[in-house]
Amino acid sequence: MAARHPSAPPPTPAQVRQAVDDIYARRVAAGDDDLHLWSDTPAEALAYVLQHQAVPCDVQVRDARDALLLIRAQRAELDALELRALEVCRRHQVPWSVLAEDLGLNSPQAADQRRDRLRAAVAAAQSRATAVDADPQEQERAWTLANGDRIRAAAAALLRAVPDIDATGNAAAIDLMEDIELTLDGYRASHTQHVALLAQFRLLGQALGAEARSIPAVRTAADLTDEYRTSAK
Repeated sequence: MAARHPSAPPPTPAQVRQAVDDIYARRVAAGDDDLHLWSDTPAEALAYVLQHQAVPCDVQVRDARDALLLIRAQRAELDALELRALEVCRRHQVPWSVLAEDLGLNSPQAADQRRDRLRAAVAAAQSRATAVDADPQEQERAWTLANGDRIRAAAAALLRAVPDIDATGNAAAIDLMEDIELTLDGYRASHTQHVALLAQFRLLGQALGAEARSIPAVRTAADLTDEYRTSAK
């Protein structure tokens, strides 16, 4: 009998989010005509990939590989739910013979062993999640996603302040406003876009120097950038 290889841990929330973002970006680049049906929840993105394949073969393959990652994440979530259901049943003294039938297993012993495997898998996933929470990169991603609405609002306020920024005559600042407008045009609330906007906010403040504090929208964007940099430490 071949030795069983330990399975890889489930993807982190950041990896799941990145996979969804990558799928969408590829579909946009490929000119997918069905994107009006897109939803960026992982489960719906997974279904979309497998149902809408009127895109080049290389896009289908890369999307399918990201879909496998999403399936791993969904499987880990289902494991946790299955364990909770089993624990509720056992707490109320549902016999293992009944649970074996519900699980489609051949014996009460197999059902009991199934619970043991689920406990081990869920405990390992929780342990890894705790380690991920302490990872500065994961904390940074979590901050940008949690504050996405504020970042977008700050960018929109800067666009409304373009006349004030133009009045400074600062060529670098004017060019940066064009970059911010382009980023907002393709906005999808992704971590990558949030980081890009925050970097543009920082560069805008540097370009304007002392004048930055005299324009409220620039001042707000600079304060938001400072808050982000503090959270990432």
